[in-house]
Amino acid sequence: MKISVNWLKEFIPSFSSETAELVDYLTFVGLEVEEVFEQKLPDEKVVVGKVVEVKPHPNADRLRICMVDTGEGELRQIVCGAPNVEAGMTVPVATIGATLITVSGETFTIKPAKIRGEHSSGMICAADELGLSDDHTGVMVLDEACKIGKPLANYLEADTVLDIAVTPNRPDALSHLGVARELADCHEIVYPQAPVIEFTRGGGLVEVQDEEACPYYTATVIKGVTVAPSPRWLARRLEQIGLRPKNNIVDITNYILHSFGQPLHAFDYHRLAGSRIVVRSDADSRFMALNNVEYQLQPGMTVICDAREPVAIGGVMGGFYSAVTDKTTDILLEAAYFNPASIRKTAKQLQLSSDSSYRFERGVDPCGVKRAAEYAIAMILEIAGGKVDSAEAWGSMPTAQKIVSLRPKRVNAVLGSSITASRMVRLLEKICIKAVSQGAVSDDVDSIAFSVPSFRVDIEQEIDLIEEVARLYGYNNLEPASAMVSSYPVSRKVPEYFPDYLRNIMIGLNFREALTNPLIRKAEAECFSSMPVSALNPISEELEVLRPNLAPSLLKVVGYNMRHGNRDLRLFEVAHGFEKQPEAERGNEGPLSAFFEKELLSMVITGRREPRSWNRQDENVDFYDLRGAVEMLLEKLNLLEKSAFNIYNSQTIGIEITSTENGKTSVLKAGTVQEVSKEVLDAFGLDQNVYLAELDVTVLERCFESGVIYEPPSKFPVVERDLSFVLPRHIPAQRLIDLAKASDPLVRSVRIFDVFDRGKAQGEPSTRSVALSLELADRSGTMNEEAISAVVSKVSDNARSELGAVIRQV
Repeated sequence: MKISVNWLKEFIPSFSSETAELVDYLTFVGLEVEEVFEQKLPDEKVVVGKVVEVKPHPNADRLRICMVDTGEGELRQIVCGAPNVEAGMTVPVATIGATLITVSGETFTIKPAKIRGEHSSGMICAADELGLSDDHTGVMVLDEACKIGKPLANYLEADTVLDIAVTPNRPDALSHLGVARELADCHEIVYPQAPVIEFTRGGGLVEVQDEEACPYYTATVIKGVTVAPSPRWLARRLEQIGLRPKNNIVDITNYILHSFGQPLHAFDYHRLAGSRIVVRSDADSRFMALNNVEYQLQPGMTVICDAREPVAIGGVMGGFYSAVTDKTTDILLEAAYFNPASIRKTAKQLQLSSDSSYRFERGVDPCGVKRAAEYAIAMILEIAGGKVDSAEAWGSMPTAQKIVSLRPKRVNAVLGSSITASRMVRLLEKICIKAVSQGAVSDDVDSIAFSVPSFRVDIEQEIDLIEEVARLYGYNNLEPASAMVSSYPVSRKVPEYFPDYLRNIMIGLNFREALTNPLIRKAEAECFSSMPVSALNPISEELEVLRPNLAPSLLKVVGYNMRHGNRDLRLFEVAHGFEKQPEAERGNEGPLSAFFEKELLSMVITGRREPRSWNRQDENVDFYDLRGAVEMLLEKLNLLEKSAFNIYNSQTIGIEITSTENGKTSVLKAGTVQEVSKEVLDAFGLDQNVYLAELDVTVLERCFESGVIYEPPSKFPVVERDLSFVLPRHIPAQRLIDLAKASDPLVRSVRIFDVFDRGKAQGEPSTRSVALSLELADRSGTMNEEAISAVVSKVSDNARSELGAVIRQV
């Protein structure tokens, strides 16, 4: 939201502050200033001029030759292409030598020129060419009171515009008045003068059929108005905050909106069938809005209708056919309070947001509707003329203010502070939250009742007042106290911060970390799970469900990079996946038992194996590159020797880790390594092979042992023996390896060096040949042949008795 410092001075005439101090103060009280725009006055050589004559350019249809009086006694000839330039207009003229700085920051100097053969000695300027706004619809029209030949800067004021980020709980700050309340005591605020309008009831001008959606509605008919361009001061106010002036009636409603935070809307009274307003929530029709887009209205949306059809979407946007135009003579001015939830739902369903809906859906001041209407009426009568014909209201607003109690001791207990009760009262009264009790408040009082103004819709209970005390006292002024101190370890223990430990390992393995949104499209989630968790109220179709695992999020990142030319990727992410529990596995611990959440480490690789180089042949990564990376990770975690890689199918292998806890051994499924299928690649728009690994962080942490015991190499020679077994086909080779390792303590390692599938070669599908290489080592001395044979016999005997494997006969 943009705030003009000069506009603030309308509410705080005595306001004076350096920009840096103002920015710091607003940021510390919770209104973060994101950007500062210092508007500079135009060059002294930009003067006020008057267009005396306009004639067509002989060599260009869209250009015209203007004779302009700039107070020098002789008229200047200037070639101008603006569509709105006319004789008699008072305009800004950049004379020869003037330096202009546009809104975009571009700088250029005016020089004599020939444009399509005609001499031009200057430039009639639009507002954006002077750096005053982004309006380039035509030349800037000045007030006729400006004196010809005088520098334009004499009639302008330099301004500073702040772009403020307002949190959703502070709708009261979405206006210049709201920000002024933060800068001055409430008694220092100066409100403009406006007549008190008596709104009658039951006159037939207004009917509200859905009082829950619209508790209060006022309509004022003003006849005899003259719709014309706004006076320069009003247009300038809107231009300063980035709005484009339209006409005096519309500009007044925008001015009131940004001054007081109360949206208004003006209808052309003669375009309202039956000359009345009906507020309904049952419309089911097409509707052309002011933005020239047609919308489908649905029952449940708050709609403003005349006697025949909808003329506005309540609290969101007016209608195209009932808008105020240059031919309008009578208007109906709407000022209302709409239920925030109703406006929020409507704006979301229609995918339509406006300045009005932005405020209504957060909550405007319910007691400020009538006052804002009165200010607007006064401005319309003064600027556009006319006379109030009728004013009618429907419903009512709360008259009693909210009373919230505050316990000073509770404040200090929560904040870890020592603020006195009287100081708390002074801080809160500064923002119009006043103590109900009369007289001074003692510092030992147990509780103080405060009256909360209607514009602070966010304050409902004691903790809200505590937050206000902290904000106004200054978070940086709160002294450290035991209640506020959190201690952190000097060094991190690996088991306690295991995900961070994994991240460090993955970075060391030359992977880059990705951070992705846990909400994704439903279609993307269904590529990996049939039971995704849906969001109850998704903010868009891009964020419909929680991801079941990290694969869809990483594949979206891969696709984004590929579309931008980065096709060689090694990415990882440590985050959570979410799925629904099957009905049979759900517990009775509450609604959360229907869902399952797990922490995962996912890796993805694609593209070239090594960077392109003249002395290397281009080779793409494959399945075994990713398997190697997973094995290196498991090696770093001291888990590789406990791990087994089992083939699931032609594209996927599973990882199992043997865990020993309390003397019991179990095999845990740790994850998978796979080549992403063609169907999934197509679903994510990927046109090259991608390889994906997904590991369960809980299993890795459970099996991980951080302590590494140094084992010196044996002083005695290691003996190698090879054994070839005929193994039943249904027995996994990993079981043979595990059995060989467990047969004798002298077996240091076992590996497979050959597999011969007898079934495929000889039509015997029941067996296959697996060749093992055994390393035997004895730390107490050199092994003799007798000891070696004893170990080999144990291995072969165990294989035969437990697995049915026999030594292959050559």
